[in-house]
Amino acid sequence: MILVRHGRTSWHAEGRYAGTADIGLDEVGRRQVELIADRLADAGIEHVYSSPLTRCLELAERVAGSHGLEVTVDGRLREIDLGRWDGETYSDIIERDGEILKKWTADPTSVSVPGGESLAAVQERAMEWFSQAVADHPEGNVLASSHGGPIRSILAAIIDLPLSKIFRLQVDLASISIVNYKGKFSNLELLNETCHLEGF
Repeated sequence: MILVRHGRTSWHAEGRYAGTADIGLDEVGRRQVELIADRLADAGIEHVYSSPLTRCLELAERVAGSHGLEVTVDGRLREIDLGRWDGETYSDIIERDGEILKKWTADPTSVSVPGGESLAAVQERAMEWFSQAVADHPEGNVLASSHGGPIRSILAAIIDLPLSKIFRLQVDLASISIVNYKGKFSNLELLNETCHLEGF
């Protein structure tokens, strides 16, 4: 299972939180997609899934096309709903919801984003997708184009990391992580690889 986080958007460049708002890739993000596609050209991918958000679909369609595949869109791979924080900067949120943000950053299971989704709900839907995907494709290499929230949630479940510690997992924009699925003996083979971005 190859888990790829989408590339940069204008909101990321501006330091804005991007949740379920459908923000497309910027010029840097589109170049990152090309570098990811080059990195995965010989990966033997047999199926491609994607979040329905444009920033993930652009990546998924580029990689799928290079492998002669179609993309399966699955809403369970969408980013966490950040409620009223979507599109706001860190300083905006500190000004309005400083105490909530501090608690959420220290332990994201202790509080939900105002008007948003709990991290437990994100992990539940992400792992529901994961279980179905590996059942449907038990032997082949599968790629999922998703977001930091769902990817961290899946990786935390695989390595049995409590959700309260999920931000200890670094999952950068345009990064690649790989899970070797073996049922309860599944393991994390690669975390947050970004060597394909070197020099860019």
